[in-house]
Amino acid sequence: MLFRIFWLLLLFPTFLFSQTFNPEVYDSKSKSKVDLSSIIEKAKDADVIIFGEEHNDKVGHAWKLEAFKKIASTYSLLLSLEMLEKDQQRSVDEYCKGEITERGFLNSGKFWPNYQTDYHPMVSFAKEKNLPVLAANAPRKYVNLVSHQGLDSLYKIRSPFLPPRYTYNLFRQKEYEELLSAMIAEHSPTGFSPDKQKFIDAQYVWDASMADSIAEAYFLLKRKIVHVNGRFHSDKSLGLTYRLKQMGLNVLTVSIFPSEEGKSFQEEDWKLADFLVITERKPVP
Repeated sequence: MLFRIFWLLLLFPTFLFSQTFNPEVYDSKSKSKVDLSSIIEKAKDADVIIFGEEHNDKVGHAWKLEAFKKIASTYSLLLSLEMLEKDQQRSVDEYCKGEITERGFLNSGKFWPNYQTDYHPMVSFAKEKNLPVLAANAPRKYVNLVSHQGLDSLYKIRSPFLPPRYTYNLFRQKEYEELLSAMIAEHSPTGFSPDKQKFIDAQYVWDASMADSIAEAYFLLKRKIVHVNGRFHSDKSLGLTYRLKQMGLNVLTVSIFPSEEGKSFQEEDWKLADFLVITERKPVP
């Protein structure tokens, strides 16, 4: 019974969640509270706008959709998603062109469990406005291979759905790897320790794939790109953010997450992204 109630709440219309708290937007440079118009103005000079999110943040998903719509009303955009993999691009294109139905698209492959409720509305809006949609990520089967057998296993594979092989090791970062190592230590159950290097290399495959997809699309189509990913990929100018900047792109980052009630920003928090969006104030555990 509790399990059924949980899923009913998860699928409840997102606007009901947003009634209790109006997301707060902060400019990290000025350390001041602003509104969405500040992000739209700063986006003028950006090639890529990254929305770094927490995947289970329902209020964040609703805010992100509205923000995307308003940015799209100002600039010519392309939507890019971590949640769609490169081998899904053909189905994405067919759906956006009206060549297949929505039902046909949603039945065309395996999607994230919350894709339909939390990400498909962005894709459908892009379709309505004739905006290209980019399936940016590497197929999970290849990343899973790296996490189990190491990066060398991927060098044996030639696939149009993978970035150039030299890119995996091209932009490695000590600070990023330290954060990944800390995450492994924090989340590993007692008695289980995954191969740290394989885990780190798998993360680099995600980042390299998204960076390659975004850079290629930007330089070919000359449109600003709004990209959505888990914020670990882009916070603190690490991971994907770092790769895109090294590839010559001007990147604007937005970190979207709930915060504890009464918690004030620390100096480190202002370094997460160009803008911080607090979607909810949760009671302190």
